Amino acid sequence: MVTGARSILRRFAAQGHALFGPVYEAVRRRRYGRLWLGPAVAVLVTVLAIATRTRLGHPVISRYAITHPGDPLPAVLLRLPLSLFAPAALLPFWFAVMQVLLVFTLTQAVLGTVRAVAVAMVGHSVATLSAPLWVAAGPPVGLGSQVAHLADAGPSAAVVAVLAYAAVRLRIGWLAAALLAYHGTEVVTVGGLASREHLVATITGVLLALIPDRRYAGIPATSDPPGS
Repeated sequence: MVTGARSILRRFAAQGHALFGPVYEAVRRRRYGRLWLGPAVAVLVTVLAIATRTRLGHPVISRYAITHPGDPLPAVLLRLPLSLFAPAALLPFWFAVMQVLLVFTLTQAVLGTVRAVAVAMVGHSVATLSAPLWVAAGPPVGLGSQVAHLADAGPSAAVVAVLAYAAVRLRIGWLAAALLAYHGTEVVTVGGLASREHLVATITGVLLALIPDRRYAGIPATSDPPGS
């Protein structure tokens, strides 16, 4: 039993190092160019959130950054890039900023800038574009037409997509378990549009991670990841 516990602890520690080790190495070696993505996204989320609270900024952000399930497709595509940084409908402002700061800082160091941005954008885009389908499906699996005017999930969909990608790519079991627990809790306690978009984003991140990539195979966590 003791040997089994030690094996589990060693595995847990190795998985933790795979996720957090690259950030530590970047700071230790003063390679801050590998840690700018999280702060940059946090600043953008902050700027859009503050602008939304102003008289002049609110209509601009609403027109170019916030999507809804009932929006026509051309309008959604126009708003899609900035919608990744738009204020989240159900999250406090400070929590939205903290989650993008932490997650994108970690995943940039682990996956590289290009890969982290690509996974985040694809996950966010697929989740946002799935919203009208949930409305069209209707209850109990989908949602009623009364949610067509609600804002989409915002940056949180990108966050769970890139976390799911990292969990599968790096084989971090505890992170995968945490995501499963999160989704289960959210579906049961909250439900609604955001939980479904988060689920779609997570599945998208998993599917992207399952695509074979020889450039990534065998690269240790403390080395420079591809695309950095």
